[in-house]
Amino acid sequence: MYTIGTQKQLFIDERFIAARRDVALTVNPPVKAGAIKVEATTAPCIVEHEGTCYLYQGLNGATSVWTSADGLDWQAQGRLRGAGDAAGVCTAINSVFIDPKDAAYPFKGLYEFIRPAPPGGTAAPTQATQPGGLYLCRSRDGLDWQYLPQLALPFLCDTQNQLLYDPWRDRYAAYVRAFPEVGGPYHFKRCVARTETRDLYALPWPHGTNPANQKPAGHDFPYINDELPIVLGPDGDDPPQTDLYNPCVHVYPWAQEVYLAVPAMYRCWGYGRVNLSAGRDHRGDFANDGLFETQLAVSRDGVQFTRYRVPYLQAGQVRNRAGSEGDLDCGLMMMGIGMLRRGDELWQYYLGCRRTHETREQGQREGRRGEGLFRVVQRLDGFVSVDAGPGDGEFTTPPLVFAGNRLLLNAACHGLGEIWVEIQDETGTPLPGFTRADAVSIDRNGTAQEVWWQGGPDLAALAGHPVRLCFAMRSAKLYAFQFSEE
Repeated sequence: MYTIGTQKQLFIDERFIAARRDVALTVNPPVKAGAIKVEATTAPCIVEHEGTCYLYQGLNGATSVWTSADGLDWQAQGRLRGAGDAAGVCTAINSVFIDPKDAAYPFKGLYEFIRPAPPGGTAAPTQATQPGGLYLCRSRDGLDWQYLPQLALPFLCDTQNQLLYDPWRDRYAAYVRAFPEVGGPYHFKRCVARTETRDLYALPWPHGTNPANQKPAGHDFPYINDELPIVLGPDGDDPPQTDLYNPCVHVYPWAQEVYLAVPAMYRCWGYGRVNLSAGRDHRGDFANDGLFETQLAVSRDGVQFTRYRVPYLQAGQVRNRAGSEGDLDCGLMMMGIGMLRRGDELWQYYLGCRRTHETREQGQREGRRGEGLFRVVQRLDGFVSVDAGPGDGEFTTPPLVFAGNRLLLNAACHGLGEIWVEIQDETGTPLPGFTRADAVSIDRNGTAQEVWWQGGPDLAALAGHPVRLCFAMRSAKLYAFQFSEE
């Protein structure tokens, strides 16, 4: 039995499906809305604070920031400024979040030490070859930063690490790159580990130790092996040589206990130069090269995730054998952290390139030039839906205890589609006045459609008592439901 009050509930998984007939959970990719005018270097991190949007990109020891009032037109603010980092050391911020528990320093993030280039060099080492170690940083305004020198996690975490606040657990959680090299189911696989803490400043954050896990040559720290629990990773149902590249986790703020991750699954062509395509394309020309597929994973606690094994982002089209002609996002694609709500739309942003996982320099030599940052539009609550085809389907929830006196549905019907709601007691017996025969169908497309029966929409007499909802559907999508006050 679930006590849900008046909080919105999303159909991201099986939680609210106790029995079903001829309905299925379906992932709904967002709609591409084109490129934004921001110089692209890495997958972005986007936050919104007091009416201003901030876009961060960190690469090779520097982090650039852009600001916007509407999420469409962006203004460059240059590289992040700050103090507190070690002398002669560059910094790259992995991710930024808004801390609701700290009004003085609402902007928080993870950063990593990167030693500067050797004398005569032109750039700092790449993230993959840096010494490693994750640290905490903070800012009052998102532009001027303090880099705290105390080590937060003593590991080589490489790329796309993330820190956030989890209101449902009242904890801060870090999702970081793990690359186990000492056996186990994730042996030599990129995956995501997690740690949590009540106090961000109690450094380092909780982690275990493994004396057998040694740091690679040239690095100050080892990769994470089993010192932290793995929460996202590839498995036997994925193709060979598949890694889970990045976490991209969101605590969805507009519903109860909804966590969304949008990781890039990396299918590597190989770590040695072998001919895998008989010359058809560049597979095997470079080591550690391959393709990404962005997928959707869902959770109710931020720890146990269910991954849907279908593309969440649709790849752009290539138009020649080399992949040098085609859409700007026909190669590498990676979703950025964060989303903006604009009315009944959710805006997400991703990096798209013509190159694959080869280096930018390798791709340019082969003509696979160009990258951009792109915006996509997702329906509010629309990541996953319960779908029924043109034949009738139905499903029933487990017992629920709600508050309020109205039931609202986020549902899409397009002319021939309808949804009827029957309310049952906890044993499954239809309640008088709220049976299928009494139901007035929903037959429109909207995010907050009020449910009626022949006697009207008022549910006050049922509030506080265990009930089941039975949804009968035809040619419809149901994304979410919510009880509310009139």
